[in-house]
Amino acid sequence: MKSAILALSAALLVAGCNQNPPATSTPSNTADTAPATPIAVDSANAATSTAPDAAATAAAPTAAPALKAAETMKVAFRFKPTDNPDNPKHPRILARLLVQGSQPLDIDLGKFPNQPDMVTGDKAKAANFPDGMLMGFRSYDAASGISQDLAVLHPDARHLRVVQRRVDETNPEAAKFETSREIPLPANTMVVAAPAKK
Repeated sequence: MKSAILALSAALLVAGCNQNPPATSTPSNTADTAPATPIAVDSANAATSTAPDAAATAAAPTAAPALKAAETMKVAFRFKPTDNPDNPKHPRILARLLVQGSQPLDIDLGKFPNQPDMVTGDKAKAANFPDGMLMGFRSYDAASGISQDLAVLHPDARHLRVVQRRVDETNPEAAKFETSREIPLPANTMVVAAPAKK
């Protein structure tokens, strides 16, 4: 009987030694269930999913700058005697266009035979000056019977236009104004005429 018990105990001991270890303690099973791979995949996905957001943030336009407020600029003629080599006793008149504003301008309009007369209102209509002009003048030379006319227009918010013509009173055909120059202005500009400066 005693020997039978010993034999049974030995059999149980051998059986216990041959059992497989629990799944949690098996190295191969640990490799199968380790979270390294899923974490790596999740991290890559997270980087990929956040990349467009970062790009969108970088590409997002900044707030549009506020439109520049409209500026009112003043224009005026200035006339000044200047030397006349052909007749030193009769100086010619240098005309300039003054533009007053954030970007002031002083523009040489040329020399004229006599002190110009400002042409406005009914006088401008009678002399066929351009409609809608800001201002204009006529310099008349009685000796030759020739007038030199000049007008300043504001065709759009970005330019001033200077037009001129030469009128010979002996010529029955009406002379036409031609553009002598275009003067760029700052954007969104309004222009008004100011009195002529002597």
